[in-house]
Amino acid sequence: MKLALILNVIDPLIGGVLIMGHRGTGKSTAVRAIADLLPEISVVAGCSYRCDPNDEQSLCAECREKAESGARLKPLREVVCVAELPLGATEDRVCGTIAIERALVDGVRTFEPGLLARANRGFLYIDEVNLLEDHLVDLLLDVAVTGRNKVERESISIEHPARFVLIGSGNPEEGELRPQLVDRFGLHVEVRTEDDLGQRVSIVERREAFDRDPEAFRHFFAAEQEQIRNGIIRARKQFAKVKVARSLLQQIVQLCSDLKVDGHRGELTIMRGARALAAFERRKRVTEDDVKKVAVMSLRHRLRRDALEEIPGGERIDESLQRIFNDPPRKNTSGLEENNHLNFAGNDASNDNGHQKGNSRVAGKLSLSHKKDFPADSAAELQSPPAIEAGFPKLRLTTDSTKAERSNRVILSSRQRGAVKHAVANQQRGRFARSVRFKSAGAKIALDATLRALLAASFRTSNSNVLTSPERETRLPVLPDMLRFKLFKRKQGTLFIFAIDTSGSMALNRIARAKGAIIKLLRQSYLNRDSVAIVSFRGRSAKIALPPSRSILRARRVLDSLKMGGSTPLSAGLVALLQLVKRERNRQGETVGLLFTDGHANVPLHSNGNSEYVPRQQIIESELTQLGAALKKAGVSLTLVDTQRGYSIDSATKRLAEVLRAHVVG
Repeated sequence: MKLALILNVIDPLIGGVLIMGHRGTGKSTAVRAIADLLPEISVVAGCSYRCDPNDEQSLCAECREKAESGARLKPLREVVCVAELPLGATEDRVCGTIAIERALVDGVRTFEPGLLARANRGFLYIDEVNLLEDHLVDLLLDVAVTGRNKVERESISIEHPARFVLIGSGNPEEGELRPQLVDRFGLHVEVRTEDDLGQRVSIVERREAFDRDPEAFRHFFAAEQEQIRNGIIRARKQFAKVKVARSLLQQIVQLCSDLKVDGHRGELTIMRGARALAAFERRKRVTEDDVKKVAVMSLRHRLRRDALEEIPGGERIDESLQRIFNDPPRKNTSGLEENNHLNFAGNDASNDNGHQKGNSRVAGKLSLSHKKDFPADSAAELQSPPAIEAGFPKLRLTTDSTKAERSNRVILSSRQRGAVKHAVANQQRGRFARSVRFKSAGAKIALDATLRALLAASFRTSNSNVLTSPERETRLPVLPDMLRFKLFKRKQGTLFIFAIDTSGSMALNRIARAKGAIIKLLRQSYLNRDSVAIVSFRGRSAKIALPPSRSILRARRVLDSLKMGGSTPLSAGLVALLQLVKRERNRQGETVGLLFTDGHANVPLHSNGNSEYVPRQQIIESELTQLGAALKKAGVSLTLVDTQRGYSIDSATKRLAEVLRAHVVG
């Protein structure tokens, strides 16, 4: 993670870093701390976009107008900005909007820059990037391609430079990123919870030392921080002089070709990352070791994979590296970089393999793992043991592939197939669509529409007989009916709720057919940015095994871990589904319920003490009738999936579908 961040500081064209991993592993802390290592840059004094006075091609409109008029652009030294984009940010806050105060006080339409302007020539950090709204993702993709932010709203048209290094962090279990956004990150690194007890103790001690006296803690590491900063400054100056041999470049291209990496960003990122690493280690030529260190984090997120598979570790990349560079097999196949340390070896330009030579005193002190500890009672030495790549096995779902495939096709061709994106209107989040008169909690004022209403009211007042004297200044009161509010629209996918019968009557081949159908629907939901939830029921109760989530990887894990056995409490399963729908009513778009069962419900919600078969079935049917009506009233589109047979629908299942008012498929 530290290596990836430092390489992007040296060469911003690498394209940023995507840091994914467990909660509480220091992802956000590391990104925010990188600001202390950034060298100062030259900006135009007074420019809101921090334009470079020496780069005429990327000036904003105001600076370009000054330069063309012959005025001197006064330079000023400033620190590089690390702007943070919160998940709840509106499009106005990100892109910029009218300065409300100046518009109301002076009557002048002035553009107020947003976060993209602040991040120009700096870093834009998005914590929990996988939870970012889709319309903001689209916006970032547009700006990332062009390097300029164009704003057309509220009678204002403005364009300004917006070149930044994009850094994102998140927990993959909370949802996946869109493939287009993943590919925009130059490097991808994984951070896992530390397993070594000594290092975990040291982490706790350091955190405690920082909380006790932050200034003393910073002072203790100030010398190392300064040397890292000087190393970055030196590397940025020497970066243009670092060469890559054509033969090595051919090997890089061969690596990407063998791995079937789409596009050409893979080889470009490896080349730039290797050059930055060589410059950082005071060398003028890129070596094979440089390529090996950056290859995994440059390519792991670009490998072709199934939508239900996690972003792979480095095993495939390691194997290709060994084959192309004729290396002996390595013991470390954890998928992380074999050398996680950056040393500051003072190698001269003639030493291409300069890890053994140079200033050993500096190299011994300044690895990024900080082997010396903050003064404490523990003498534990921090090291970097190989991390464990925790993948999950691929599901083997069915023993009757023909029947399962046919069942899957029937489901996917029904009227519930696909996730139609819903434009849900509200007054808090999404894209600004239009202005309205009504106000809800958290509504934002639509400035342009409000000003037009005020002007119209002022015009009517000035032409009426209300004004008694032209000499007396008249203040027009702002009445509530003059205010206009912004109506936002945002796209929402369908919420698929899988209610799965895991009772003993669901034999292995039946549950396999159900899982096969669900797996196919999960792939579809990934493409459509839908949410999925899983409700399971067996014995005498039901539970929400997975709350609504956009992480289909998490859904697959839950699906694979379902336990089977016991009776069939179908009523309890539908009650849990209904409760989930009511809880998520205002958060999701259309709701589709998919009920996977063999239809043999045998446990009522409320038993009257009568153990006779017929009365119990009557109670169950009465409960199901009421639940079917309640689901219909809640707007749930319910589909009953018969798992009992592969080619025909059982009569009991048909009867159950009638009672529940559900569509039935086999």
